Amino acid sequence: MLTSSGEPSATPSIRLHGAGSLGAGSTPLIVLDGFPIDSGSLVSMNPEDFEDITVLKDASATAIYGSRAANGVVYITSKKGRRGKDPVINLSSQHGFTYLANKDYFTNFLNTQQLTDFWVETGYRTQEQVNAILEEYPNDTQWYEYYYNEGAPTTQLNLNVSGGGEHSTYYISGGYFTQEGMAYRSGFDRYTLRSNLTTDIKDWIQVGLNLSLGYDERQTNPYGSNSTNRGLALLAQPFYSPINPETGRRYEGVIPGWNRYDPQYLADNNPSLGTNVQLNPSGFIQLQPFKGLTLRTQAGVEFYDYTISTQRLPSYVGSLNFGSSSEEFRRGLTKTITNTIEYKFDLGVVNNFSILGGQEYIDFDYERFLGSSAGQSDDRLILLGQGPESISVEQDRAEYVFTSYFGRLTYDYNKKYYVDFTARRDGSSRFGAENRYADFWAIGAMWKAKNESFLQDVNWLGELTFRASHGTSGNADIGNYNSLALVGTNQYNGQNRWALSTPGNPALSWENQTKTTLGVNMNLFQRLNLDVELYNRVTEDMLIDVPYPYTTGFDEVTSNVGSLKNSGIDVTLDFNLFTNQDFYVTPYLNFNYNRNEVTELFQDKDYWIIPNTGVSWAIGQPVSFFYPVFAGVDSETGDAQWYVPNEDPDQIINPNLDPNNVTTTFNSANLQQNTGIKRYAPLNGGFGLNAGYKGFYMQAAFTFSEGKHLINNDRYFFENPSVFGGFNQSTAVLDYWKEPGDQTQFPRYGVQFTQFDSRLIEDASFIRLKTLSLGYNLPRELVQTVGLIDGLKLYVVGRNLLTWTEYSGPDPEIDSNLTLGVNPNTKQFTMGVDIAF
Repeated sequence: MLTSSGEPSATPSIRLHGAGSLGAGSTPLIVLDGFPIDSGSLVSMNPEDFEDITVLKDASATAIYGSRAANGVVYITSKKGRRGKDPVINLSSQHGFTYLANKDYFTNFLNTQQLTDFWVETGYRTQEQVNAILEEYPNDTQWYEYYYNEGAPTTQLNLNVSGGGEHSTYYISGGYFTQEGMAYRSGFDRYTLRSNLTTDIKDWIQVGLNLSLGYDERQTNPYGSNSTNRGLALLAQPFYSPINPETGRRYEGVIPGWNRYDPQYLADNNPSLGTNVQLNPSGFIQLQPFKGLTLRTQAGVEFYDYTISTQRLPSYVGSLNFGSSSEEFRRGLTKTITNTIEYKFDLGVVNNFSILGGQEYIDFDYERFLGSSAGQSDDRLILLGQGPESISVEQDRAEYVFTSYFGRLTYDYNKKYYVDFTARRDGSSRFGAENRYADFWAIGAMWKAKNESFLQDVNWLGELTFRASHGTSGNADIGNYNSLALVGTNQYNGQNRWALSTPGNPALSWENQTKTTLGVNMNLFQRLNLDVELYNRVTEDMLIDVPYPYTTGFDEVTSNVGSLKNSGIDVTLDFNLFTNQDFYVTPYLNFNYNRNEVTELFQDKDYWIIPNTGVSWAIGQPVSFFYPVFAGVDSETGDAQWYVPNEDPDQIINPNLDPNNVTTTFNSANLQQNTGIKRYAPLNGGFGLNAGYKGFYMQAAFTFSEGKHLINNDRYFFENPSVFGGFNQSTAVLDYWKEPGDQTQFPRYGVQFTQFDSRLIEDASFIRLKTLSLGYNLPRELVQTVGLIDGLKLYVVGRNLLTWTEYSGPDPEIDSNLTLGVNPNTKQFTMGVDIAF
């Protein structure tokens, strides 16, 4: 799991056993209390309401979820009450502050002295011109301190009540979370309410109702990418200042010299607010008319109503007396109904069977409406109706349906030998009329070897289990109407007309995946727990937007083509280093090593370079970066050099590159070739430590990624003084060629310092201290002397406290091929208290 943004409302990216598809989605299915939900819905939920999170990866475990489980399943169980328990009230409060996770990138820019000396040295400015500038602007500004709000506050409050009687359980909670983003016009406020109720109407009838309601307000800073209003703000010359010397405060408008708006002024005068209402009710009725037979019907709804309000105030000096306003509404409704029948029985005590059959129906409806206007002249009159110009209206509708039938047979002999078989038939409206249905299956086996008589007396072996599975699954994570030829409207000669907008593909069908896993779990000496799993994952008939000549009228058609293989190993290890009544130390380690290989493409191609990405698919190779390969600077002439590609540019460049087969003429199209650098990191994982002494505890969790690479597009702007003359640059540009014999990073001044070549592909491997918690549970007997309180815990939590990386950009954790103007991850310090009544 990688966090790609410091935006408070951002969602992390999750991959299980690699990227399973080149064209369709690779995000695992998120299941909450038995119902699939969109991963974005988690933003509007309170994680304090989650009891357990289980990751399912092997074919046997995921097969029952069928069509949407090709990339694995993340199963979340929300908290429930306990039968026969007195009510328990829990109140928690947290407050903290946010800072940049890593400042190395932000402090590595030329200061005033360095920049002006560089200008004089290269002849960009004379000393007299520099003196005149410094006389007017005698400053040395660290601009990141003004574009990022260090010390932004975070607050969280939670209250829940749980318990149960003889026939019922309940869990009711409310939560509030607010986080101010470090970038101006960035923030998140969330209000949540949850109620989970179950009750036994009769001994053989149980019903349950879960209600989850979330409301949040989110703002996202829009000035990334190529914007000098944040993402590229460090181009600002350090001798300018955002502080008005006459008032000692920020400028109300344009910053003199820099000629950009103050970031706070820009945020205040261009307000934007997204509000989301998230509703996830679900219920079930379960019948057990006689022993072993269970009938269950459950239904759930996932509903969101998202509104984005954006204005440009008429008082904004950038468009004085000409404001604008837009209102966008997005609404999505997913209905899921699942019916199952399960019968469990045994023969002769040692033969245990379970037969499950079921049906599932998922229906999704989406609509969007956008209205905008411009010409507002008064900050108090900013609604759509007050804008007489540029009036625009847009509307979209979309829907899809999944329908499925599934069954599972499981058998175990004497709790030692287990086997299961799952079959599922899935249908999706996203595919052609003749190809909407597909059949998937999986078989799994497990041997609990420790239960064998010959291992019963082996005291040092606490657990030994072998497991294996093989099965198929499908992927339908594409657009809703890719199989259909669609028409749209446009204007021609002042008249409305119809036109074919998408080509469609009536033969479009499911992407198919076959997966085999072998695993072993063991416990040694009652201290060491080890789980190892090997897997091989093959994806065929991938859903890819295949390029077509523009003469056809379309540039691409979604088709079932190509194949991809992922293979690797998962290892989980934890060790009870020391444990007694008062003291424990438990270190742990988990990692995944994955290798992906493109095994087939389309149109008889050996490779395909995805336009404008620097990434290519080449048969027999992992998904790799394709770029011109930099050959260094000629020490005699100061010219930049690039290696001439092989005859087959899809083949990895020879490690013994010929220094004579180079060119000083840069041409991106002619020089691009397989760099041999993998797009996806092969090794990802985490390690940490849980320890405690009496009431004190410590939890440290590290994450790491090895072999991760990113195209650092920021460097194209910050290491190009001749292209972006007059702007500030990284200190790296001082290492440029001046005279024959110089061994330098950059060529002579006057030659473009940086091109889009292999120099920009950086090793973004990292180790990050993701979480560090220190806390103290006050002794129960001491707390209860107060009378009302049953438990009290005090703690501090740090997130992203330390980062080790060679990556020179703002954040190595970005899950992308390219990074430019990213809003980086943040470091947080939080203090909290939990009280139980």
